[in-house]
Amino acid sequence: MARAAKRLSARAVETIAKPGYHADGDGLYLVVDKSGARRWAFIFHSQGKRREMGLGRIGLKEARDAADEVHRQIRSGIDPISTRRAARDNKASIPTFESLSREVIADAHARSANAKVRYQWELLLGSAYCGTILQKPINEITTLDIERILRPVWRSKPETGRKLLARLRRVFDYARVHLRDRHGITMLGNPAAWEDLRDRGFERITKLMRGRQAALDYEQVPAFVRAVQARPGIAARALEVTLLTGLRTGEVIGATWSEIDLERQIWVIPPERLKDRRTRTEPHRVPLSREVIEVLRALPRLSAYVFAGQRSGKPLSNMAMLTALKKMNRDTSGQPIWVDPKSGRSVTPHGFRATFRTWGEDVGFARELLEEALGHQIGSAVERAYRRTDSFERRRTVMQAWADFCCEKSAATDSSPINGEAGARIDVHGLEQPSE
Repeated sequence: MARAAKRLSARAVETIAKPGYHADGDGLYLVVDKSGARRWAFIFHSQGKRREMGLGRIGLKEARDAADEVHRQIRSGIDPISTRRAARDNKASIPTFESLSREVIADAHARSANAKVRYQWELLLGSAYCGTILQKPINEITTLDIERILRPVWRSKPETGRKLLARLRRVFDYARVHLRDRHGITMLGNPAAWEDLRDRGFERITKLMRGRQAALDYEQVPAFVRAVQARPGIAARALEVTLLTGLRTGEVIGATWSEIDLERQIWVIPPERLKDRRTRTEPHRVPLSREVIEVLRALPRLSAYVFAGQRSGKPLSNMAMLTALKKMNRDTSGQPIWVDPKSGRSVTPHGFRATFRTWGEDVGFARELLEEALGHQIGSAVERAYRRTDSFERRRTVMQAWADFCCEKSAATDSSPINGEAGARIDVHGLEQPSE
C-alpha cells in the first residue's frame, strides 16, 4: 500500500527518546515507553470505536508491511484483532509430536499382539530416540530435525535406522490428515520423506546392509544347549524352548498354560497370536518333543503365562531372553562365544529358527514339513484351499529328531514311543528310518 508521507525515517525510529505515540502515517505508530523500549502499534476505528492492535518489536519495514496487511484485512471486512487471536489459539492447540505419536502407537498396539513389535514402537518413538522433538508442535518439525535423530544410528545400527524412519514417516502421514481436517493447516510435505533425506547424503539401507538375524551354526547347537541348561532362571528356560520348538520369541513368551496340553504333548497357538494373523484363520499346532515337555513340567505355575514376568499378571519381557543370551554368550575376555558363521555377529534368539531350518534341510526332511514347523503358510492361495492337513504327526517326528540332536540323544537307540504310539525311528542325523 502506498503511503502519502513517510513521517519517520529509520534514523528517527532508532533515536526518538520522547515517550508517547509517534505517527508514521496511515494508522501506524511507533510507541516509545517510559523505559525507552520501542514497539509498533496500528490504530483504526471499527463500529465507531477506536481500537489499537500491537505489532510487536520489529523493524520499520516489517512494521509497514504488517500495517499494509492489516489495511487489506479491514477492506475485506475482516477483524484483524479477532483473526490474529484465533490464529494464536489455533497454534496453541496444534498437537505435539508426542501427543500424535501416542495415537499412532496405540493404533499399532491394536493391530499387533506381538510383544516385541509393541515394545519397538514405544522405544523408537519415545525419548530414547525422539526426545528432541517430543514437545515440538508437529507442523514445526523439519527434515533437519529428523536428520539429527537418524544420523547416530543410520550406519552403526542400520536395522534400527530403517525401523525408526518407517515409524517417523507413519507419524507424519497421520499428522498430515489430522492438521488438515482439525486445524485447516496443510503440511507442505513429510519431513521424514526419503527424497529429502537422500539429498542430505543418506544412503538407502538395503537388505544386504541390514543383514539377516544372526543364526547359530547347528553343529554348535549341542554345546549351546548344555550351556543354556546349566543357566538358571525363567529367561534361560524360554531360550531353551525357543530353540527346541523353532517358534518366534513372541510366540514363546506370550504362551499361556491354557494353550498347552502336556499329556497329549501339543501346543495350540491361536491365530491372534501369530505373525500372519491377518490372513490366517487356523491356529498353529505345535508337536512338543519329550525334551520340551520336561522343561515345561519343571516350570512353576506362577500365573496364566508359562513364562511369567516379574510384574504380576505379565509375561516375561521381550528383552529378558535377549539379555540372558548376551550374558551367557561371552568368554572371559568379553568376546562372543557363539556367532553367525557368515556374518560374524553374535547369535540372536530369532536366529534359532534359521538354525533349525538349515539343520532340517541338510539332514533331508521335506521342505513342506520344515516350513510348516516354522509356522509358515505352505503354497499358493489355491493350493492352500485344497490342502486340508497340517502334517501334524509327520512334524512330530521332525521336532523329536531336532530335540534329540540338540540334546545329543540317539533316537535310533531310543525306542520309547512318541505320544504313546510307536513312530518311525530317526537315526543320529535326523533321517527317518523304516519301522520294524
